[in-house]
This record gives sequence, structure tokens and C-alpha cells, in this order.
Amino acid sequence: MEPYSAYIFLSNVFLTLADATVGYHAAPSLARLTAIDEESTLQSVRRVRSLLAGVVAVYTFFNCLAFFNRQTFFLLAVTGVIILDIVAQLVVSGRMRDRKK
Repeated sequence: MEPYSAYIFLSNVFLTLADATVGYHAAPSLARLTAIDEESTLQSVRRVRSLLAGVVAVYTFFNCLAFFNRQTFFLLAVTGVIILDIVAQLVVSGRMRDRKK
């Protein structure tokens, strides 16, 4: 698995960018879960979108930590967490869109 570490590392970088993109566009749907009125919805969207920078930083930190310490299993675990996060955001935002109809 060691020869594939660089490819996994690069794929994690692109998955992190994809996760931030999905999160940015899913933020309005996620904000409706906790919002009461329109003003609080806008504030919630801003908060969720501001948290994306922190999520990207955490994923990038653990991705670099695993790659430079040559821990392939940890690198794959980071990949799994990122993919799980993307899927969870898509599922929740899809359900919220369906509820809106």
C-alpha cells in the first residue's frame, strides 16, 4: 500500500475541496434544521459556511500528518471520513429539499 500513498494523499486534497464545495452549497439546507425564522436562517448559513474553513484545515492537517509520517492506514481513514462527510451532507440536504416540496 505504501506506493499508493502519494495518490491517496492527492485524492484526499481533491476530496477536501469537493467536501468544502458540497458543504457551501448544502449550508442553506442544513441551516433550515435549526432555524426558526428567515433572519436566523441567514445567520445559521453564515455560521455553517464559516465552519467550513475549520473543517478543511482539520482534514488537511490530518491528511498531511498521515502522509508525512507514512501511515497509510491513517491516510485511508482520513479518506473514509471525508467521503462519509460528503455523503452525509448530500443525504441531509437531499432530504431537506424533498421536505420543502
